[in-house]
Formats: sequence, structure tokens, C-alpha cells
Amino acid sequence: MKHFGRLFMVIETKRGRKLLLRVGAVLVTTVAVACFSIRLVPALLSNQNNTALTAAGFIMPDGAVEVMKNGYDDAYFSVSEVEEMVSQASSVPEITESTVTSEETVGQSSSEAYVPPEPDYTVYEGTAYPINEMQIANVGLKYENITVRNDTDYELDIAQELGLSPDVKIKKDGTPQVLIYHTHTGESFLKTEMPNFYSSLDTRSRDENLNVIAVGNEITKKLEEAGIGVIHDTTIHDDPYTGAYNRSWETIQRNLNENPTIQVTIDVHRDALGGESTRIKPTTVINGRKAAQIMILSGYDGDGSLGFPDWELNLRLALRLQQNCANIEQSFIRPLNFTNSRYNMNATHGSLLVEFGTEVNTIDEVKYSGQLFGDALVKTLESLM
Repeated sequence: MKHFGRLFMVIETKRGRKLLLRVGAVLVTTVAVACFSIRLVPALLSNQNNTALTAAGFIMPDGAVEVMKNGYDDAYFSVSEVEEMVSQASSVPEITESTVTSEETVGQSSSEAYVPPEPDYTVYEGTAYPINEMQIANVGLKYENITVRNDTDYELDIAQELGLSPDVKIKKDGTPQVLIYHTHTGESFLKTEMPNFYSSLDTRSRDENLNVIAVGNEITKKLEEAGIGVIHDTTIHDDPYTGAYNRSWETIQRNLNENPTIQVTIDVHRDALGGESTRIKPTTVINGRKAAQIMILSGYDGDGSLGFPDWELNLRLALRLQQNCANIEQSFIRPLNFTNSRYNMNATHGSLLVEFGTEVNTIDEVKYSGQLFGDALVKTLESLM
């Protein structure tokens, strides 16, 4: 099993593996998760300061079914990358009165000092899993304050791509320019801080005050305040879960047909990190307030098999947005995940997928991240007017 785990972590994407991937996607996924967990859990358990780290071992927004449809191969970190991340990870500072600023800051709508909500000490049923709160380290390909985790065979030159303009020209003329939607609409967050995560807790909710729609609302407000036309489509696509990307594609196309001025589409998600014995909560502190770390995903179609011919144009927008997020605070954003995938990012030349926190981040943390991301998005789009 150990040797198979290493194989899944270091193997490169090859055309000849596609048939095997389609036939055995579910089995490959199961074995890979088991091997990755075996390698990771000892590091987590041996670190008493919560500085051990796991990143998204693989991002499969619709499970093995989408692996087969989109050709998304394994996206594991190598052993050396995991070890480097463990050594660079850091605990999130505790928020005290001295860390809270009374000045109006980026992402906050008032000048009042922020007061974090009280933790939830309710006794829940089921198995209790420890929540490991940490900052995921920016490890990977670097240029200035940009870090990219390149899971493709493409020799990415970040500086060169930044020098090329995205195919997006924003207008502030009252017409819709941005579409925000949610393929996995029910992905939800904790109401407040909790010392543990319990097996009885549901990680999906139709409550728009607790799921990714709440994050989309915060981004929408920032765009509207800046005078950039935006549509926030809250259609439920993940009931049932399988086939969600097919349904969200239909939503995208309907909006594009009704509003042909839309140039940017953003699929707002929530990640999930950790194994059976722990849950990972990626956070940082910005302006005296705790925020969930976020991650931008940009796709690649090197051999043309995914029907994603203009992926370079999407990447150029993603890199600029990554840079503006890092300008707010380096630890706010995890490495950009550049990967062999499509996930409806072929809808326009400005289509992206963004992960906000995990299932153990609080709704307060991810809403704040939505505000911060909205500020970075506005700055990025205004530079493309």
C-alpha cells in the first residue's frame, strides 16, 4: 500500500492513463485517500502546536464521477512538498483585544471594533473529531507574492503570464459583467467556533445564511458598491449531488444567453481537509479579525481532451486575482491550484472556481473572506476596464 501511495502522489498525467482513469476512478480515489491519510495522520498527531499541515490532497468538486468526466487526475503533493509545508505551517494567533483595530479596514463596513462570536460549547452526539486550526503554507512555484501549485506538465512562467492581458474588458455601464453561482450550493459552515467537530453535524445546508450563498452575497455587495454589474444565481445544483456540474453548466448558459455582457463567472465553493480522525481549519488573522483562507483553482487542457481550448486566458485572470488577494495579506490565500481540470471554467475567458475555508470554518470567518475577496476582485476587474 505504501508503494501505491507514493505512486499516486508523484505520477504525472499521461494520455495513456485516461482509459484506466475512467474505468477505475472510484477505486483509485479510495486507495489514494487511504494512503494519503496514513502518511499524514502521524504528522498531525505528533505536533502539539497545531503546526502540522495538510493541503487539499486532491480537489474533486463532484467526486469520482467528475474525475471521469473532466479527466482530473491525482493532484497530490509529493512527500517532500508535504514535509516542507509541515515545516512552514504556523498556528493562527489567538484574537485578543490588542489585536482588534478600531480603524476602518479592508473588508469591514464600519469603524466599530470587531468582536468575535462566542464559541459553541453545546454537547453534540456522535464521534468528536479534533479541529486543527492552522495557516496553510504558501509552498510551490513562486513569483513575487504569488505562489502556484502546478499539478500539470505545463512549464508555467508566472511573470510571463502576468505580462499578458486577460481577455476581459469590464464596463461600468449598468450591464451585468460578473456571474456568481454555486455548483455545490449546499456546502455549509459552522455557526460559531467549536472545540470539536461531531459526526452528527451535517456539512450541507439549505439555509442561505450558513452555506456558500452567504459568501456569494458578500462578494456581490462589493461588486455592487464598486458599480460593477453582477448577477448572483442561487440555484440549487447539488440535489442530488451527482451531476451537479451538468446542472450548473445549464445555469451558466442560461445566464450568458440572457445577459451576453457577462465576462466573468465565479463558482464559489467550500473545501474539506483532513482525514477520518481530524478536521483541518485553514485560517489567518487580518486587521484583527479571523478569516478563512481561500484557494483559487484554474484549469489546464494540454492535450485538448477536456474541451477547454482557451485555458491560458483564464489563468491570466486567476494570477492577477491571486496577486491582489496576496496584496491584502499573504496568508489570506493558499497557493493557486493549477490543475488538469475543467469544472465549467470553459464557459468564458474569465471563469474561475474559488474555495472558501472548509466545513469547520465558521460562517463569520468565510463571510469576512468573501468581503476581502470581493475587494481583490474589484481591484482586479477595475484594472481591466
